[in-house]
Amino acid sequence: MYELINSAIEYVEASIGMLFAMSPQHLVMLLWPFLLLSIPRYLLTEFFALFLAMRPEPKEKAAFREELHRNPPFVSVLLPGFNERETLETTVLSLREQNYPNYEIIVVNDGSSDGMGEVGRKLARRGWVRYFEHRMRGGKSSAANFALNAARGEYVVICDADSTFDSNSIWHLLVEFYRPEVVAVAGNLRVRNADANLLTRMQAMQYVFGIGLGRRVSAMLGILFIVSGAFGALRRSTLIGTGGWETGPGEDGDVTVKARIAGGDVAFAPEAMCMTDAPDAWWPYYRQQLRWNRSMIRFHVRKYGWLFNPFRRPFDVRNLIANIDTVLYQLVLGLTFPIYIIYMYMYHSDIFYQLMLVVLILYTAINYLHFIVALALSERPWTDLKMFPYIPLYGFFMGFYLRVVRLIAYADEYFFRTSYKESYVPEHVQKQSRIYDPW
Repeated sequence: MYELINSAIEYVEASIGMLFAMSPQHLVMLLWPFLLLSIPRYLLTEFFALFLAMRPEPKEKAAFREELHRNPPFVSVLLPGFNERETLETTVLSLREQNYPNYEIIVVNDGSSDGMGEVGRKLARRGWVRYFEHRMRGGKSSAANFALNAARGEYVVICDADSTFDSNSIWHLLVEFYRPEVVAVAGNLRVRNADANLLTRMQAMQYVFGIGLGRRVSAMLGILFIVSGAFGALRRSTLIGTGGWETGPGEDGDVTVKARIAGGDVAFAPEAMCMTDAPDAWWPYYRQQLRWNRSMIRFHVRKYGWLFNPFRRPFDVRNLIANIDTVLYQLVLGLTFPIYIIYMYMYHSDIFYQLMLVVLILYTAINYLHFIVALALSERPWTDLKMFPYIPLYGFFMGFYLRVVRLIAYADEYFFRTSYKESYVPEHVQKQSRIYDPW
């Protein structure tokens, strides 16, 4: 065992020594995805976000918060759900523990078959919610739009019916509307069952890095393109004016982009915390990621590809940058990754494995720097510290497994338009969207 460990250490030392022996030009040629893209894309923007977070709160925000406490506007919390019998009451109880004083909860049962209706009617009899139900399932967008039509609030908070929330989350969402141009605010999501197994730990890190840190950075740069349907707030007037939610999956990203195109900005509320359970088995997680990543092609390439055209109106340079950021770093680099690997193997086979080891070490170092910044900005630092030993595995998870899943999703959607057959949306609704599909 000692000899094996010693051999591994020597191999790592030799690989790093090989790296330092290369000329700068050769190094850039071999490691361009890391040196030219990952460092400026992540580290520079994240340290910029850390710098901005240390600045004092704007006076306008503090004044708006005081006004909210003096005269809290009415808020409608929408809970569209399908087969959420086991979780609906817990979610409603969590919402009722909100210390925000002026809101309603609207539950729409989207044709459930598991007895969710019994729970919803019981909650309505208690006076906790306004309850509606569809006899035929129409999908989350249909249920959300029905709830929107019934909503009476100036602001609308959209939630999943299987989540729980910190007691001050609605306050934190609303205070981000202190800027008049903000039309939507993304809440922060965390994995509630992070300790279940290795997969849920990886997803917990994915949420901390991608949502808790990534969306904070995007919002600060004015290019946030997503308010998650699991937890976020929008001005009701914006939702009505842009037509509400369209047929999903990916309906949350779609409604956010429509709000931005209408001239609004999107903010992020890191303290507005929503806890949700992540898939704890690989097959459900794989299917979830396929569904989420198909929206890259469906929306960012097909429906909103025109955002790349500066001559198409309405044009906003921030929307152009946001779409470039999304498409370049997820789609383009995802497609070039296997080409890069094949090229390295074919033309540098003599040092291929050493080079891949160096890349893995570099990405692990980057992930630890991610972690330090995320920890400095975290709302739950002591909880996040438990992730520290798993960060080396996170490089494999994100850099290899999830990249492959994304490539499968992109190809599947581009060639077969599978999102239009996804069971997430009922077949009769999908047929209508195909009939009126302008793409």
